[in-house]
This record gives sequence, C-alpha cells and structure tokens, in this order.
Amino acid sequence: MKKIIFLLTILCVSCEDVVTIDLPKAAEQIVIDAELGRPQGGGMATLRVLVTKTTDFYSSEILSVDDASVSLEYDNEVLTANHIEDGLYTLDIPEITTDKQYQLIVDVDGVSYTAKEELVLSGTFDSAIQGDGQLFSGNETEVLITLTDLPGLGNFYLFDFSDNNLFVTRDRFYDGQPFTFSFFYDELFPKNEEVTIRMVGIDEAFFNYMQILLSHSGQSGGGPFATATSTLLGNFTSSTEVDVALGYFRVVEYSSLPFTAE
Repeated sequence: MKKIIFLLTILCVSCEDVVTIDLPKAAEQIVIDAELGRPQGGGMATLRVLVTKTTDFYSSEILSVDDASVSLEYDNEVLTANHIEDGLYTLDIPEITTDKQYQLIVDVDGVSYTAKEELVLSGTFDSAIQGDGQLFSGNETEVLITLTDLPGLGNFYLFDFSDNNLFVTRDRFYDGQPFTFSFFYDELFPKNEEVTIRMVGIDEAFFNYMQILLSHSGQSGGGPFATATSTLLGNFTSSTEVDVALGYFRVVEYSSLPFTAE
C-alpha cells in the first residue's frame, strides 16, 4: 500500500497597512454549481443545482437566483427540478447509468445555459481515521484517508473535508491499488464533533478546473464558487453570444464517511 503525506505551504508576509482600491463595478454573471450524483455502486441519484450571481470583488455577499427554471434532459425526457431556497434547486432520480448523457438546462432572465455530461465512476472510500502527524504549529489534526482505485480507467477524485476544505487527486501513481494519504485540519478544527468526509469520482476536465479554481480562491470566504475572484469558465454554453455562465455541471459517483477528531 502506498502512502503519501501532502503538506501545505504557508507564505509568510510582513504586516502592512491595508489599502482598498475602488474597482469598477463588474457586470453580474450567472454562476451555476451543479452535481448529479449517486452513491458509489448505484442507488437513488440526486441533482443539486445552486444558481447565484457574481458579486463585487470586495463583497462577501452571495446573490441567489430564485426565479430560474432548472431541468434535466435524458432518454428523450425532461424533468424539472424543484426550487428549495437561496438559489438551490433539487431533483431525485431513481437511477443514472454510464451509457447515457445527461443535459442540464438552466433558464435565467430569458437566457438558456446548458451543459451535457456522462456518469463518472468512483473507486471505494475505505476509511478515514485520525493520525498523529503534525505540520508547523503542532496543533493540526491529521486524518488518514484510504481509498481503493478502479484499475485502468485513469481516475480522478475530489475530496470534501467539510467547511470548504477541498482537495483533488489523480491515480497516476496508484492505478488500481489501495492508496493512503494525509490531510491536515488547522488548529481551529473542532474536537469531538463529527464531520462528514466525501469522496467524489470526477473526470479529468473537472479535475483541471478545480485545480485552477482552488488556487484562485484560496478556499476562503464561502468556498470556491462564492465570489468573482476569477472568471474561470466551466462547461456551460449559452443561447446567446454575450451571456456566459461560470461554474460546472458534473455527473458523479460519491462515497461518504464520518470523522471525529479526538
């Protein structure tokens, strides 16, 4: 079994006065964060679509879009998602399979945004246990993640460690094998509180997208999709040449395990 410890690099800077620059107000853009996911191995699938608008550079406010029309098309059938709250739309589907294409359609203010993807399979999420490793302060919490990769597929994975702690990895060095790596929560991570760690099988295009997005966002201030810190385009096309949508639609398998730091 291979084991790799991923270390976080800290950039130290001197203390200086903060200067706020008045930036011109950017035109609002639609942001669509969408996932159609099923449990690893099969089962009921759920479509979750969060539709928001970009905000000013310095603003932490998230503008939800609550009047969109969200639908999923496959097998010559169109299903409409239900609006829940704060820009969130959901839809349950009995089954999704690898031999179909799934097209998401989001209509906002007379513009139609579409993306089409196929199901990406995932390996097995074996365990998430606490380790005793440390980084720089000595107060971090180590969690040891073990997965078993699917052989010969060139798999990519997104891990959500809760509270917008995201990490992506690929099976270049562990194709078809069990693999263990370390992730470190900082010293503010709560003790004796259970969190859910989620492993998602993704394709190479979304892997590359997330690598860039996470490097731009710094994983702060509400997650990588929260504000317009970058204008990274995903896989959506528009019914007009002028309007574009940020964000991504993926069709995935996922696994989840609980973790409690002691």
